[in-house]
Amino acid sequence: MEKWKQDAFEHAVSCQPYESCGILYTIKKEINYGPCKNLAYEEPETSFVIDPLDWIKYEDIADENEGEIIGIVHSHPNGELVFSETDIASCNYLEVDFYLVEPSSESIISIKPEK
Repeated sequence: MEKWKQDAFEHAVSCQPYESCGILYTIKKEINYGPCKNLAYEEPETSFVIDPLDWIKYEDIADENEGEIIGIVHSHPNGELVFSETDIASCNYLEVDFYLVEPSSESIISIKPEK
């Protein structure tokens, strides 16, 4: 299993019963997972808001190392491995791939933004 996936699963487990969220970024073409704080104060069990300071941190790390942000990762702690309408809209708005992890089965699905 790729390291970023293992890191995303471990982060999702540590955040339960709340949704985890993180950023996928590259450093010289290697994919890395950056865990982020979920700032969703209302219903963190079913939603996430990435801490902007975390976004800036990983964007700076990527920029300084010939990389870029390539995706957003989050979990659905209820085990439902289906993207919500909000997930799809956010993916399209941010124009980055979205990944959904389910740590108990070590499953990941992804969507790409619509062009």
